[in-house]
Amino acid sequence: MKKRIIIVSIIVLIVIIGVLTSIIVSDNKITADEKKFKKEYESFNGKTSLSSKKKYPLVSILEKNGIIYSSSNEIIELLSEGTGIIYFGFPECPWCRSMIVPFIETVKEQDETIHYFNALSIRDIKELTEDGNVKTLQEGTDKYYKILELLGNNASIYEGLNDDSIKRLYFPTIVFVKNGEIVDIHVSTVDSQKNPYKKLNSKQIEELKKIIRKGIKKIHSTETATVCSGKDSC
Repeated sequence: MKKRIIIVSIIVLIVIIGVLTSIIVSDNKITADEKKFKKEYESFNGKTSLSSKKKYPLVSILEKNGIIYSSSNEIIELLSEGTGIIYFGFPECPWCRSMIVPFIETVKEQDETIHYFNALSIRDIKELTEDGNVKTLQEGTDKYYKILELLGNNASIYEGLNDDSIKRLYFPTIVFVKNGEIVDIHVSTVDSQKNPYKKLNSKQIEELKKIIRKGIKKIHSTETATVCSGKDSC
């Protein structure tokens, strides 16, 4: 009888160890989205921007980065009724590349994930004509305008048009959403960074991380304050 109890105990212990091992392995498994994001952003390391003729800021993305590629419909759903962190950006954006590593590090510290959407190709392009009229050079998609609608007053003013009612999605933009309500939003990096091709210093990195932590805290809080910080963007 005693021998049987020992055997059963060993079997139970083996099963428990197996389950725990499976959970640990599953938690540490690098997803296809995480691999894709790392490859996508690091692929521009050492290359030169065609527009600025400057080399893209170097980035080294964590393998376990918490990135989830999201469609425009998924972003719209999240803004409408979901909870989470949304990152609007694109890999060639120097401001995005300046903030992406400390952003990911901070989000991972808090055990959160990032819903990533590259909205560059769907947004509109406008300009102010010599006679003071706003001219649309390229219309945005319906999904883009829906995202702007959901961002509401949290969306940035379209610069250079002399019309504060016209909004635009600039990059990078990080949105913190709780139950379909925007509790915080952050645009660009930090105000003291004037040149996106120059690396953030330790003080700027800590300032940015503090901003991200504040947004994450609001997701888990009962407070619903809306704040937009950062003025430089792509």
